Amino acid sequence: MKITLRQLQIFEAVVHTGSVTAAADLVAISQPAASQALRELEALLGRPLFRRHGKRLQITPQARNLLPQARAVLSQIEQIESMGGSGELSGSLQLASSVSVGNYLLPRQMAEFKEKHPNIRFNLEIGNTQSVIQQLLTGKAEVGFIEGYCQHAELVVETWLQDEMVVFGSALLESPDELSWDDLAKASWVMREAGSGTRNVLEQAIGANLPQLNISLSLAHMEAVKQAVIYKMGLGCLSKLALKQELDAGLIRVFKTPLKLNRNLLIVTPKGSALTQNAQKFVEQCQEVQLSSLID
Repeated sequence: MKITLRQLQIFEAVVHTGSVTAAADLVAISQPAASQALRELEALLGRPLFRRHGKRLQITPQARNLLPQARAVLSQIEQIESMGGSGELSGSLQLASSVSVGNYLLPRQMAEFKEKHPNIRFNLEIGNTQSVIQQLLTGKAEVGFIEGYCQHAELVVETWLQDEMVVFGSALLESPDELSWDDLAKASWVMREAGSGTRNVLEQAIGANLPQLNISLSLAHMEAVKQAVIYKMGLGCLSKLALKQELDAGLIRVFKTPLKLNRNLLIVTPKGSALTQNAQKFVEQCQEVQLSSLID
């Protein structure tokens, strides 16, 4: 018995969906047939490919190296089927991104890439930094884009661009244009949730100067943070990328502070796994751009 394309399709679909049933629906076969294909592939390789985590299946560390190879084979088959072997890129590209990059930088990059390679299908999962790391470690994403800092033994981290974060408040606030350490200590704050790259950068910038901030709200969504600040519920700290519309509309004001809030935007990939051609080409395009060109 030899490895079949159907077995590789099921393997990749289970990684993506976390379930044999959902994977079967994705590739349009019955659940028993999908389970059989997965068992056959595990028997051929002599190792389990997944372990159960609650109700979901997660790829085993031993099987993780198979994933980019399987995706590369499936991508090549799609290219042959769609373009007659012309070498044009096609197939899917699984990305994960933290909120600022995913909402304000990657859409333009994806649009430009798809204009050059119209047969590419993107799947972008947006969450906080920790969720992006988890997507990469479980094989659900091929490339991750995050803000701030990441150190993990199983990931390769490359600096991409430098972003500027700012402290901002409602345009209705009566306060000076520059805030001191004492002003920051007395203020109420509207923060992103713990685990987000944005919050981590602010906490590192504060360091020992302010042992504790007065956090009135902790919110998982950037738009919720902005709206809460607009309605004078406290100061916020977000990427300047995310605030252009509100600044232009005169809804918020940016303050000068003693905080050093520049941060790196990072490209993160699994260590020891070669990127598929689709992923490699997309990373190369991203590496060629400048931040100023992305936010014009």
